[in-house]
Amino acid sequence: MTSTPRTPATTSAPASTPAPGAPTAAAGSLPQDELAAYLAAHPAPAAAVDAVIRDERGDLLVVDPVYKADWDLPGGMVDDEGLVDGLVRELREELQPPALRVGRLLAVDNVPAAVYGRALTACVYAVHLPHPVSAHDLRLQRDELRAAAFLPPNEALARLPERLRRRTAAALAAEHGAHTAHLLDGHPAPLGEGDRRALLPGPAVAAAALVTDAAGRILVLDAEEAGDAWGGGAPCRLPGALVTATETPAASAARALNTHLGDAAGLTVGRLLAVDSTLCPSGGRTLLAHLFEVHMLVPLHRTVGHWLTPDDAARILPPHEARLLSTAPGRTRGAPDRTRGLPPQR
Repeated sequence: MTSTPRTPATTSAPASTPAPGAPTAAAGSLPQDELAAYLAAHPAPAAAVDAVIRDERGDLLVVDPVYKADWDLPGGMVDDEGLVDGLVRELREELQPPALRVGRLLAVDNVPAAVYGRALTACVYAVHLPHPVSAHDLRLQRDELRAAAFLPPNEALARLPERLRRRTAAALAAEHGAHTAHLLDGHPAPLGEGDRRALLPGPAVAAAALVTDAAGRILVLDAEEAGDAWGGGAPCRLPGALVTATETPAASAARALNTHLGDAAGLTVGRLLAVDSTLCPSGGRTLLAHLFEVHMLVPLHRTVGHWLTPDDAARILPPHEARLLSTAPGRTRGAPDRTRGLPPQR
């Protein structure tokens, strides 16, 4: 259950000394056999995995282990298994949630051998349980846990021991950014200026494409067909995509057009029409959305999405895309009316 070993382990033998009983490479063995023998005898740090689990209010799940005084994050020590496999095993054993999904890696903490007698690598993952969820929905493994509670983050951090508190605070900060915290005993690892800049939390950036036909209608896609979760539950989206770290917003818009309509559609990305910033409806980050004009060289023959008037499109698009439409040159509209239903089926 814990990112702190229950008892300090003895320091591992040097790499040149095979562990007792470890397989040795036989004469004439294949390279992969030699590698397996080498890895089996190689000393390794202990590994632990912890989970950042929140309820629908944003409170953090902490647990009270029976074998030590301090509270802890859910998780535990990794056996001879993958990190995610070990985390899933520990959570199922100790909490028995109805379902769980392991998300992204939030923090990696390298604890030196001087602390516990053996080097420890502790990883913190975001883990998602079905909402609504409360501590009463969890079936605790009573020989491991006394109690569990969802607490406001500051209160949860106050219950954790200092070393784990530092690690968890870094993981929670990474949760609001786009990076994974790289730590040495809970403190930020020393990095060069370029690496520090790369780890700064930043807004998400999206690019949307405004495709219009000769009648001035706008092409919109069903939200499921658009393929991302940044629409806040709106039924339709403009063609578009989140911008990756290696492309411009215009390149992202072109990629989205190719994905949704094909590279033979005869569409080219033109000028930037509008930019909007908003608190993202999902993902917990600010979203910077760009709207690009699209030139249609030949009429689209593929049956895809819906062709709507600008007013009808604004009623069923996410709020930030509706604002992009309203601020685009020559397309000023009133406030969207969201009382109308879906467009007719194509």
